[in-house]
Amino acid sequence: MRFLHFIFLLAVAAGIGVPATLGVPMVNTELDRGIAMANVAATSQSVFYAQAEEVYAQVKTLLPKISGLTLDDRIALKTRVTDLRMALELVPGAMERGRGPSVCP
Repeated sequence: MRFLHFIFLLAVAAGIGVPATLGVPMVNTELDRGIAMANVAATSQSVFYAQAEEVYAQVKTLLPKISGLTLDDRIALKTRVTDLRMALELVPGAMERGRGPSVCP
């Protein structure tokens, strides 16, 4: 799985569209990881919070690079990105920092 992830990131870096069959599972894996980290972050100063914010920013960048998404896939991914954003906003101290996640939806 790590090898496919590497290929996905190389394709994105090269400006090549990534097929949905490769992109959707990779983005879903990253979203799973980000949501899990946001859920275990004790405060917005936590390393887990910072990593979850990083995942949020990466996923927001990667989504437009996936070609051939069906409407169902697009809706499902956008819903999961919103779930991650909400998980970040629920972390104690996140809203006191004057911002939510580092990338606006």
